Amino acid sequence: MRELTDFTKLTQKDFWAKVKKEARDDREIVEELWEKVGEEPLTQAEAAECLDCLYIVSHKQIIDARKDLKKFYPTKQLTKNKLKKVKDLWWTDHFTAGISVLSTLNWFSSKKFKKKNGQVKYAGASTHFVLPYHGLPYYIIPLMHGAWHEPRRNKDSISIEMVNAGKIKQHEGKWCYWPKDFTTEIPKELVRELPPVRLDTPHRGVRIMQPFTREQLINNLKLKRVVITALEGRLELERMSQHQDWRDGKTDMGPLWLFDDVNESSFSGESIEELSFIQRYEDALDEEGEILEVTDIIDEADNPNHGERTPTHDDDEDDKDAVMSVKQVQEALVRLNIPVVVDGKFGPKTKAAVKRFQQQWNINHEEDRIAEDGKPGPQTCSRLRQAQRGM
Repeated sequence: MRELTDFTKLTQKDFWAKVKKEARDDREIVEELWEKVGEEPLTQAEAAECLDCLYIVSHKQIIDARKDLKKFYPTKQLTKNKLKKVKDLWWTDHFTAGISVLSTLNWFSSKKFKKKNGQVKYAGASTHFVLPYHGLPYYIIPLMHGAWHEPRRNKDSISIEMVNAGKIKQHEGKWCYWPKDFTTEIPKELVRELPPVRLDTPHRGVRIMQPFTREQLINNLKLKRVVITALEGRLELERMSQHQDWRDGKTDMGPLWLFDDVNESSFSGESIEELSFIQRYEDALDEEGEILEVTDIIDEADNPNHGERTPTHDDDEDDKDAVMSVKQVQEALVRLNIPVVVDGKFGPKTKAAVKRFQQQWNINHEEDRIAEDGKPGPQTCSRLRQAQRGM
């Protein structure tokens, strides 16, 4: 089995010399394998080589775009060897709530910022991958190390940040995003490419969101296929998640992300050209009209999570202990007479047991329903604790 390369072992001088020497050839390798993975499965060695080359290519692109970032990359905003011995890894999808890939890469670099109290610190956030609207993902933290993306999953999760504005609003006749007063305008050409989508059911208080590009949909899927193959046996469909699963105050990825379609296809070898949901998505974005309806994009029969947890709003506070460990979840299920093996591993049987609990809870609590998705997120863990107290 070919191991991934830990580029953080190189000195900064040696690393950038390697980038200068190898980036051109590595890009050719990545492009060839990137095309192949859309048509047929890679071998484990090919997948590992693709990731190693992508790391070099990503850093060449970073300094080509912003030379000053050479001082701050490779990023030190990581936890050394955190994922190295984790057999059962999770995957967590995020979006940036911004539209600039360079701003995102700047934030995730080792560039220090002055805090309000005058202290100078790292931004305190990072990710393994950043996926722009167009083009290859940026691979910025080797997968044996932990990223700083979500405290409840930093210890065992690979993360990706998709460049996407998320919640958008109209302000003085212009489509805007961030900050809280929504006065930062989205460029008109980006609005034309990605028409705002009105949600038929608000998502955690959000009514209009920016869709993802077709290219992001495909490249997220391809990247997952590469990583799943490179880390053979360490990722399973049951452990593919999104930020909103772990924190009630987050809206990413939201209902416009084809979560089930993409993840299920990530574990298949089916040609991307034959995936009907890709064409449906492309056709929806080509429709004329200022605002799209969510049903133009989402096939709710295939993506049943759309519209779940709508009572939750983005300003809700989170309980820092809201998420239980897998072993704690299994122990709680056993106490509630839902059979499951207590082994600390989250696989298909544990997911099915969690879903059974969620279904039972919803039958008895019509006014306090939770998502029946089999994931032990903060709402489900809270109800598990509540159910145990009521025994």
